[in-house]
Amino acid sequence: MPLTRSEARKIALSFEGASEGPYFGKPAIFVAEKFLTRVHHKEEAVVLAIGSMEMRDMMLEADPKLFYITDHYRKFPFVLIRLSALTKTVLKEILVGRVAQLAAMPPIKRRPKAAKKKVATRKAKR
Repeated sequence: MPLTRSEARKIALSFEGASEGPYFGKPAIFVAEKFLTRVHHKEEAVVLAIGSMEMRDMMLEADPKLFYITDHYRKFPFVLIRLSALTKTVLKEILVGRVAQLAAMPPIKRRPKAAKKKVATRKAKR
């Protein structure tokens, strides 16, 4: 049975440390403040960041019924995963792999709020 958008979102949010927030203006799910996935707003698909373009191309070739891209993603290491070909088990397995990749990445460094204000002030003075 294919997944619904709602089911896919719930599965992604079930991971420890998962939270929702905007990613390029669209609702997305993050783990440790790093993009995990999002349910596409137009396509019947889940968006997944991939470690490299080579890995993305291998996934597209290995299972074109499950993975695909649109012109928008052609230059970026992302794949779309068709909800119609996706099961709960497969989505969980894919996301477990992505969470492991995210855990291996260095933490995101955030500038203190005061530093952000100084940058904004300098830009406004120009």
